[in-house]
Amino acid sequence: MADKVLQLCMSDGKGGMELYVDRIIEDLKEEGWEVFGICLKNTKVEAYMQRNNVPYRAFKSNAGALLNIGRLRRWLVEENVRVIHCHKSSDLRLTTLLTLLLPGLKVLYTDHVGGQRAKKSPYHRLAYGKVDRVLSISQATYQRNVTNLPVPSEQVICLPHGVDINTYHPCGDVNAIRVKRGELGIPTDAIVIGLPGRVTPGKGQDVWVKALLDLDPTLNFYALSIGGTDYASGGVESFYASLQELIAKTPLASRIAFLGHRNDLAEILPLLDIVCVPSENEAFGLTIIESMACGMPIIGSNTGSLPELVDTASGVLVGPHDINAWRGAMEQLIRNGAQRETMGKAARQRVEQHFSNKQHVKRLIEIYRSA
Repeated sequence: MADKVLQLCMSDGKGGMELYVDRIIEDLKEEGWEVFGICLKNTKVEAYMQRNNVPYRAFKSNAGALLNIGRLRRWLVEENVRVIHCHKSSDLRLTTLLTLLLPGLKVLYTDHVGGQRAKKSPYHRLAYGKVDRVLSISQATYQRNVTNLPVPSEQVICLPHGVDINTYHPCGDVNAIRVKRGELGIPTDAIVIGLPGRVTPGKGQDVWVKALLDLDPTLNFYALSIGGTDYASGGVESFYASLQELIAKTPLASRIAFLGHRNDLAEILPLLDIVCVPSENEAFGLTIIESMACGMPIIGSNTGSLPELVDTASGVLVGPHDINAWRGAMEQLIRNGAQRETMGKAARQRVEQHFSNKQHVKRLIEIYRSA
């Protein structure tokens, strides 16, 4: 009999949590697991479940799912699904009811946010009381979960995300890099400084832009933001507009570009020279390990989970709001090609050793079975 798990994600977002659901479904199916799903209609998560050919149930709202609790129970019984992996704290309302109707059902919850607020009200104690394992995506969020959630510490497990190192890898084809840069309008001889991530205040593009504008304009660099700039692609349009105002009519206006959302990130990352991640409180940072897997040296914030991902061999960490430090770190790497190359190789090696998707899914399956 095939191993079975249901992925529950009632989110209408377009960020890393939703992408994780897509990737873990794919990885689990490659390992021979039969995967089912519950999600909201007309969302990224539903599109991912369709793309992966997963049997699923979709609802217009969380309330709609709760109203169909009897049908969901019958479906799980018919399919003999005994493990549910949920990804949003509000999903626990549904799993709590299901566990009452299906004694013996096992529930795992991945906390993709690692909030700093305590959740120990009677409601939270009821909801988390039905959770068998809480999975924290970094040591930073693990410590918060142990402190803030009403579950025994032995039920909280640190399980960092992983990246497909066969999809995300360095490109040694100089001609391919030249062609791709040409497609994107990037000068072939410039040092390219990238920032992958949705354009939202929490990702720190404002700090990045201000530091870029402080750089010596005689340096041969080009800056590239890769991530959604509008609501449809997960960005914040007013924030994006404010960044455009900062850049407009400056000497560097033609050297800072925003690509918007892209589906070819694995092709774009290898053509960069430096990757910046100025997020103030990144719970994990999937784009960081994707960039490192592509052999990119990292300049990141010294807060959140970044110090767990980027060591001194693979990058430089500075204060998230210290514009002078960001400018200095970028200038140093722009001027030092040998350092960029050394750090990039160390970054790739670090991901291979600690953050591959194969390692992640193997550990996840162990947790499913032990639960």
